Amino acid sequence: MLIPITIFLLIVFAAGQTLWFTRLLRQLQQQLRRSRMRDEGHRRFINQFILKLAAATELSEAMSIVVNQVCEDIRAESVGIFVPLEGTNNAILQGSACTGFFPVFTVKPSLLNVKVHENARYRAAYFHAEQLRAGDGPLGRIAISREPLLWSGDPLRNKDTAELFPRGVRTLMALPLMVEQHFVGIICAVNRRRGELNPFMEEDLRRFQELSSQAALACSLVVVYADRQRQDRILREVEFCGTMQSSMLPQVPPTWAELSFGVYYRAAFEVSGDSYDFIPIDDDRLLIVVADAAGKGMPACLMSSMSHSFVRGTISHYTTLNEFMLNLNHLIYSNSDDSHFITMNVLLIDRRDYSCKFGCAGHTPMLLRQADGSCRALKPSGPALGMWPNELLDDFETVTFTFEPGMALCLFSDGFPEALNKSHEEFGLKQLQALWQHAPDTPVETVKHMVNAVRRHCGEEPQSDDQTLFVISRTAPGAA
Repeated sequence: MLIPITIFLLIVFAAGQTLWFTRLLRQLQQQLRRSRMRDEGHRRFINQFILKLAAATELSEAMSIVVNQVCEDIRAESVGIFVPLEGTNNAILQGSACTGFFPVFTVKPSLLNVKVHENARYRAAYFHAEQLRAGDGPLGRIAISREPLLWSGDPLRNKDTAELFPRGVRTLMALPLMVEQHFVGIICAVNRRRGELNPFMEEDLRRFQELSSQAALACSLVVVYADRQRQDRILREVEFCGTMQSSMLPQVPPTWAELSFGVYYRAAFEVSGDSYDFIPIDDDRLLIVVADAAGKGMPACLMSSMSHSFVRGTISHYTTLNEFMLNLNHLIYSNSDDSHFITMNVLLIDRRDYSCKFGCAGHTPMLLRQADGSCRALKPSGPALGMWPNELLDDFETVTFTFEPGMALCLFSDGFPEALNKSHEEFGLKQLQALWQHAPDTPVETVKHMVNAVRRHCGEEPQSDDQTLFVISRTAPGAA
């Protein structure tokens, strides 16, 4: 008798376990289907959003797909997303996108233009300029607490808080948008659609939280995309500045019967602090300038371009080399701050008697090689331009000499003697002078010879500073 009862109990137990397992299996299958549907929804959303993002002229256009989809899924009257304003460290949030007639949370209704209240298009336009301070009001507090908000205008339960919300808000859900523990914004849903009178419930909030992951992802993608757009725009602007700067430099040296020129110029980056110029003062006098602005990048580029313009503007009333450099110093000092200055070599050649005047404003020395091969460096005293006002300066020292037949001159920026190899060893001024002493006769070949020697020294080490090299030589009349 005991055995049949035991068998019966085992059968009942097994049947119960089978039924429990079957129910559990069905629940798991349902959860799996919901998870797959949710994943498929995420994938579909991401694909749609990326396509919208790529085609949008404004990022707010791409964000509209997010608010529209969320608003449709939770059957809300309106949905809005606020994102941190750049450079405020999440202290201020700005309207990114909204759909429906999203209420104004930031100012009193009486202060708004009536069109904002009556026209949804005006409201959407105003929303993009709307700024929300972290900690202010029910939405601003979410930026601090990072906690969700579920509210209804039930006068029995929430009478004391009703005044915190704009008129017309019957029920509301708001969530912080987080991506890997990083706060990227706030999403807010206001009111159920017309005809649906019940307030948002906890179940709606859970659904809203599920959908918020898509909104958070969208905000994160927009930030990345905006950064990329900004970087691309900056790169295009820098490239344009580099092109404009290069176009300001003379491409073809002047043609003088007994003088030959060789020029080399290479920026270390997209824009340069180096510049050079040769400017005819009249039919017989030529002014040659090689300059190097302090620093690198865009500030040095702007400083170099400004001084280049000042040189061109000042040359029209040239009197003496000292006066010319004092005038330049006054202009540069008056139009720059204490941290910006420019070094410069200025050489004046008069071909009537080939007399030369040379001035140096804190720049590298000029190398001079005589016809017999002897060399010397000329560096008259004078501070960099823009460092001191003229009232605190003595005159710029100038050196006068005759450009004899067979003589050669070399002007250069510090990018040559300070060129580094992989061991961070400089090429050095002494090595450059030795190289100059044994350089070929023609300026073009001399330039190639010196540039190649510096490149061999640097090897694969990238160029760290702008490089300008200017070589001039004089041949005797009738020489081959």
